Amino acid sequence: MSTRQASDIIKELLSSLKITPGQETLFDLWPDFVGKEAAEHLRLQDIKGKTLLLVADHPGWVQVAQLRKKEILEKIKERFPDKYINNIKVSLR
Repeated sequence: MSTRQASDIIKELLSSLKITPGQETLFDLWPDFVGKEAAEHLRLQDIKGKTLLLVADHPGWVQVAQLRKKEILEKIKERFPDKYINNIKVSLR
């Protein structure tokens, strides 16, 4: 079994989806902003105006999103400086 770097796998995936680097959306990169584990429990549902709408699968993850709000928004601003998002709302599924 050969080992490959994650970056190579991502490049192959983006290529197969006809997405070139730099064209990724906030939805595509969501795990990068919150982490893989959190992304499994905090789903980015929509963007309404300047607000991210998230859906959490447990009340604890609602709290995590609220506690990490500033960090998440800063990461998004760094990657997508043209998108002005300044709020996060989380609902429980």
